[in-house]
Amino acid sequence: MAALIRAELRKIFSVNLWWALLLPVAVLSFGAGWLGTAFGTVASLEQEIGGPLPLGLLTVSMSTNFSTVFAALFGGLAVSGEYRTRSITTTYLTANPRGAVLGAKLVTYAAMGVLFGLVNVLFSSAGGLVGAGLDGFGDPGDWFTVGGAGLLAMVLWTLLGVGFGALVSSPVVVIITLLVYKFVFEFIVSTAMVGATFDIGPYLPGAAGNGIVGNLAVPIFIAAAAGPHEAETPKEVFQVLHFIFGGTYDHPWWASLLTFCGYTAVFCVAGWLVSRRRDIT
Repeated sequence: MAALIRAELRKIFSVNLWWALLLPVAVLSFGAGWLGTAFGTVASLEQEIGGPLPLGLLTVSMSTNFSTVFAALFGGLAVSGEYRTRSITTTYLTANPRGAVLGAKLVTYAAMGVLFGLVNVLFSSAGGLVGAGLDGFGDPGDWFTVGGAGLLAMVLWTLLGVGFGALVSSPVVVIITLLVYKFVFEFIVSTAMVGATFDIGPYLPGAAGNGIVGNLAVPIFIAAAAGPHEAETPKEVFQVLHFIFGGTYDHPWWASLLTFCGYTAVFCVAGWLVSRRRDIT
């Protein structure tokens, strides 16, 4: 397994894909942190609550929810990219069984997911520091909590991408499906479910992935901003913040985490079952 992991690392760093997808994560995260915390410097709002707004926590959530698509694409091309170049033939012929190959990819890409997560959190926080200073993040413990959740979300999206790429084996399908689903299809479904007796929105993959961070960041932000009046905060305030920064009102973060872990496991197992029987040329 160690040799397979080293081989996967050589594959990753011998091409430019890893930094080509990591660069927009850094830019997007910094922009979200800087522009998002600009709202927290409004003097009137700060005077109303008696202190600075910890919007840095929300922008970490927002940047994570947008940046995870790059981690998913990176993971999705781990296997499907090898089918396009046909290097998967050599990989399978020199490594047996095939499940060991996928296992090595999961371990390696989980580590790369940590890298993507760190870049996201650090650049988003750097943007927040420029926009609002240290006061824009509230309690340091809250920053570590939200940042850690963002790191975990990035790793899980990367692993889901690996499983999905092994399942479909086509880079074009991976790219189109992930982009269309995350930014179009799920938004349409969630909008159509508004007012339904049972809202399946929080249990869809995208919403569950966003909720890992958003369902932590928004309540922490409300608690810090409202103080002793937290219980009096209208439901609509939560809903607006969740709509912008991710997550779902009255839905715990751990439920989102368990839901998304389930999706990740399903795609990884399905990718393993299909790839171990797929013909290679």
